[in-house]
Amino acid sequence: RVRRAGVSAFGLSGTNAHLVIEEPPARVPQDTAPAGAEPSALPVVVSGRSEEALREQAGRWARWLDSRPGTALADIAATAARHRTHFPARAGVVATGTEELAAALHALAEGRETERAVLGTAVPRGKTVFVFPGQGSQWAGMGRELLETSTVFAETIDQCDVALRPLTGWSVRSVLAGEETEGAPPADRVDVVQPALFAMGVGLAAVWRSLGVEPAAVVGHSQGEVVAAVVSGALTLEQGALVVAARSRAVLDVSGRGGMALVERPVAEVAGHLAPHGDALSVAAVNTTGSTVVSGAAGALEELVATLQEQGVFARTIRVDYASHSAQMDPLLPGLAARLADVTPGRATTAFYSTLLGDAVEGPELDGAYWCRNLREPVRFDRALERLLADGHTVFVEISAHPVLAMPLTDGSADHGGLVVGSLARDHGGLDQLWRNLNLLHVGGHTVDWDAALGDRGTALLPLPTYAFQRERHW
Repeated sequence: RVRRAGVSAFGLSGTNAHLVIEEPPARVPQDTAPAGAEPSALPVVVSGRSEEALREQAGRWARWLDSRPGTALADIAATAARHRTHFPARAGVVATGTEELAAALHALAEGRETERAVLGTAVPRGKTVFVFPGQGSQWAGMGRELLETSTVFAETIDQCDVALRPLTGWSVRSVLAGEETEGAPPADRVDVVQPALFAMGVGLAAVWRSLGVEPAAVVGHSQGEVVAAVVSGALTLEQGALVVAARSRAVLDVSGRGGMALVERPVAEVAGHLAPHGDALSVAAVNTTGSTVVSGAAGALEELVATLQEQGVFARTIRVDYASHSAQMDPLLPGLAARLADVTPGRATTAFYSTLLGDAVEGPELDGAYWCRNLREPVRFDRALERLLADGHTVFVEISAHPVLAMPLTDGSADHGGLVVGSLARDHGGLDQLWRNLNLLHVGGHTVDWDAALGDRGTALLPLPTYAFQRERHW
């Protein structure tokens, strides 16, 4: 029968409180997997006041699960996330079923490494930033798995497809899914890669928001600024599609004539190495105080890299065949300015930090002229990052198909206690990878909105083993 409990409280002053509590009706799951469907992965979090308590707790839960193999994973995840205190020593496991979860928890208890789990110590964190990189994170079929498993991602990509198709003449959804359609352009061509990465960025940002991770600010590197402007609300999706399509089409006209290279040295030192080459080479980006990107003519670039390597400097070319942020862009700018003349941005609803200006802007500054400068002038990611840190932002989520800015973000924010996570990774393009990164946020101390993240997953509150107290005799 329905369970009820009576509670009475009596105070010395004569104030009384009487309460009758009745159990709620069982919740019905909102979404049921079709028969025969593969089990979806979910995150399960466990914690303790110390690492010893965490590992003992993991062992308790593992043994409890061993004796209950049919327990619903969604109920375990919801109970652990919503109905347990999250202590500083934390671990997060991504599993597709009870057996997989129990195995990972046993490994944690025994101090063995497992790919399914992440560990960390929670410390106070600042505000969250969505970081959108430029070109370089792409890989074949990078959106395929999310298109099949995430409704939010699929719907957002469909919207991007509607916005981009009149400008490009091909389907960005097909490119992200890795489909080879008749008449489609090569997937590695710059005017395909850049719109595809634009759509991936917009789609992944929507998925992160659906998981309850809302940015206090956005920042973009080179073409990533276009995605950041859309996510901030300064540009509409249609305006962003126009900017990225026009930009990539313009760059296509000069592809094959130049390149870019990464040099792990301060910009002032790198500028000295560029001086003998005149206008043939330029500083394309300053990522951190000790990391610089150079662009320009292919021959001069190869000569520079060879010289620096002989001197023991870390330098390597980047896999692009054009030279953004260099003099090679100058002939493209008048035509690009004409195509973008009607771009009229509004005010950003999420703070936009410009890597062109190195500061926060309100939004109306992001007009057609801005995007011409974005293509020609150096990316000052270092200055934007410094300003973000000064304004209290210490949690950085890279919104990309594969991490490319993790190193400069980690190096640049280390002194401020920065926490850096990615989204997807090459050949790991599903929700399980996003859950893993959500776990990394949680174990690092970022406050995760588990109600939003888990939604209606989990219908029962389970009697998971209680806290593993660590006892020490006083005598």
